[in-house]
Amino acid sequence: MKKYTVILLTMVMLLFTTACSQNTAKYKIGVIQLADHPSLDAAYEGMKQELETQLGSETVSIDYQNAQGDLLNADLIVNKFVSDKVDLIYAIGTNAAQAAMNATSGTDIKVIFNAVTDPVAGALVQTLEVPGGNVSGVSDMSPLEKQLGIINEITPNAKKVGVLYNIGEINSQVQVDLLKQTAPKLGLEIVAKGISNTMDVSTAATQLAADVDVFFNITDNMVVAATATLIDVANRSNKPVFASEDGQFDQGILATASLSYMTLGKQAGLMIYDILENGTDITTLSVYQSKETVLYVNQDVAIQLGIELSETVLANISER
Repeated sequence: MKKYTVILLTMVMLLFTTACSQNTAKYKIGVIQLADHPSLDAAYEGMKQELETQLGSETVSIDYQNAQGDLLNADLIVNKFVSDKVDLIYAIGTNAAQAAMNATSGTDIKVIFNAVTDPVAGALVQTLEVPGGNVSGVSDMSPLEKQLGIINEITPNAKKVGVLYNIGEINSQVQVDLLKQTAPKLGLEIVAKGISNTMDVSTAATQLAADVDVFFNITDNMVVAATATLIDVANRSNKPVFASEDGQFDQGILATASLSYMTLGKQAGLMIYDILENGTDITTLSVYQSKETVLYVNQDVAIQLGIELSETVLANISER
């Protein structure tokens, strides 16, 4: 009998200790990630690492949820966060951020976003400098002139650049418009083709391949998710694929002057720390935009495509 009593007391103590440890967190953060994607994953990991550095792992309780690309899931997740009365929502991806903003309307819950190309066009903030509401965060707007410049450096004879984009994504349209404004300065022409689902990628890419010299992948979740299909089409046409970020680099991208999503995540972590611990007013917390990029070039792909890399390019390549 004593043996069972001791076991019972031990279990009660363990449960009590677990419950206490779960209640020691000073802040509750709900994280919604729009979909599985290496760059979005890095934006989460960077935030988590920075918060643990600033506050310690015991101070913050993080409820991480992935919507798996389903907008209905996103709505359900953020509404649950609101009912759980989290202190802040970290939303990774434009649609995730919009869902979080809508769900927190009329509450005191703050929203920090990441991996949003144009938060003004996405109606998340009034201006980048002064957001004006309960939402701010980190933009992954690519430094397009620098990225298109890589195309000129590596493939100097290329003139027409093929771009696929999701017609239902406002940030994708924004990027295409900016590319069309920027490309002529570098002697390039953007040939863009819109799609409505990933099943369209193969056909659209095949049509583009007949009319362009290279492809350029923008930060469009739908297109990036189908990078393998685009690479397959491009390889058959002997056309190199450049990208604005390195999430799918190992699938056969030739080169990218990529933003670091780990760094963007850490910046979001600092913003969250400032709001929760320092009481920073989110209505005046400017949206962060990075201009720093890292050059990655797949030399095996360059050899396969018969592209000779200059000494300048070789000297600036970073290791992955």
